[in-house]
Amino acid sequence: MDAEEQSEMEYDDYEETEYLRDPVDIDYDPFADERVDAESTEDDSVEDGNGSKDDQGEEVQVEGEPSQNRSHVLEITRPGGEDLFSFEGVFCQRNFKNQLRPKECFVKTVCGQSVGDIIDSLWESGVSLVKRKIIFDDDVPMWADEEKPGRESVDSFMTVQDATVKKMYELRSLTPKLLQKWRGKSIKVLVHAYSTNVESSAQFKDVLKRLIAPSRPDRAGANSTVDEAALANELRDGHQHLEGHFSSWMLWASIIHGSAAHKQETMKKEANPPTMISKYFRWVGVSEAARLDSVHRGMVVANTMNARWTKQVADIKIDLSAALNLLQGAFKKIELLEAETKASTEITAAMETAVQPEENELSQLLASQVTDRRDSDHE
Repeated sequence: MDAEEQSEMEYDDYEETEYLRDPVDIDYDPFADERVDAESTEDDSVEDGNGSKDDQGEEVQVEGEPSQNRSHVLEITRPGGEDLFSFEGVFCQRNFKNQLRPKECFVKTVCGQSVGDIIDSLWESGVSLVKRKIIFDDDVPMWADEEKPGRESVDSFMTVQDATVKKMYELRSLTPKLLQKWRGKSIKVLVHAYSTNVESSAQFKDVLKRLIAPSRPDRAGANSTVDEAALANELRDGHQHLEGHFSSWMLWASIIHGSAAHKQETMKKEANPPTMISKYFRWVGVSEAARLDSVHRGMVVANTMNARWTKQVADIKIDLSAALNLLQGAFKKIELLEAETKASTEITAAMETAVQPEENELSQLLASQVTDRRDSDHE
């Protein structure tokens, strides 16, 4: 087993265990062993524009009809008219240049009247598999300035392979003679998702670590709540023309983190939130006149609310005043009762003083007849 195959096996193990939950499509194919029973042990030779060949260790599929075990294969579309050049393109997505078993996505007929038409057809058919170009600065991967690659970047993202002769061709090396030989054949179109700058599995692992995988994942491998809150604050600071609850900004941040890594920077810079959550935000005026008008309307609403509360306070004040008057009347009645009680007490005392008991003859006679007698009952 050579070094390239060993690296590929290590990548497969790493891919299955570490990045199955990553939003990037990882090229694990459960039918690979059935489809490549006759895998070649020799290195494939790559032919570039100058006719030079590089060893790529590319796994080549036998010429003929596409395998019945191929996953994610769409129906083949046939051109409406007869074209000078035409072949069946098996579009595969590569995460790095030396990937031996790229993911086969769909099959489509590529046709045209010239080499340029063929390249245009290849780009139009395979652009959906292109994500964003990655460049390396001192072995550190970074996103290229161009967020969405254009037709002029086709050479950086696509190569074609003739499995029957085990050769790989760059698009600039295509010739009318070669395309004529391919007429009616099945040709593998290798679309590099992040451009041919990502050459090895080690570089792709570095890309996953630095650009794609969350920097501080939670237990489920998703972005942590702290990261989403930080992004929500960043979105709120960068979109002063929008107003909404913090939960709305968190929802926007969650949608961005749930999207493909190469689209997140673009989504952060968009002026408006996604349509599905736009109802949770309110657009505010930007000009001074609009802001003043908005403030004026807000003050009118606030004044109306204050007037409503003022009326309720007045009603409560009236009720309290009535209660206070009632209490004051009760206090006056209590004072009157106290005065009546005092007057009655004085009258009673005067009458008690005016009518005193006096001695007369009868009382004196009775008193003289009172003597002590012997208590015979208790002796």
